[in-house]
Amino acid sequence: MTNLKKKLFAAVLLATTAMAVSAQPHTSVFGEPKTRAEVRADLELWKKAGLDKFWAGESTPDTFSREYRSAYAEYVRLRSGPEYNAEVQRQSGL
Repeated sequence: MTNLKKKLFAAVLLATTAMAVSAQPHTSVFGEPKTRAEVRADLELWKKAGLDKFWAGESTPDTFSREYRSAYAEYVRLRSGPEYNAEVQRQSGL
């Protein structure tokens, strides 16, 4: 294969690879964007679990303390339970 043919082959291969990559749908690593109601519901459950009290000052809370971990466990429970969907509906005005 001559040098010109190698360069032409490489250019065609590069172009087809670029077209194939750009043809695929773009997906975010973060998933689908959240609605305003979903964000507000999440914040409400975060407050309901008591996590807002740990972030009241300028310093970072002790996330390893028993109290913080207990509040965080409650937040996770609320966020993954039926309370989240109920709060989303409430925030949506439904």
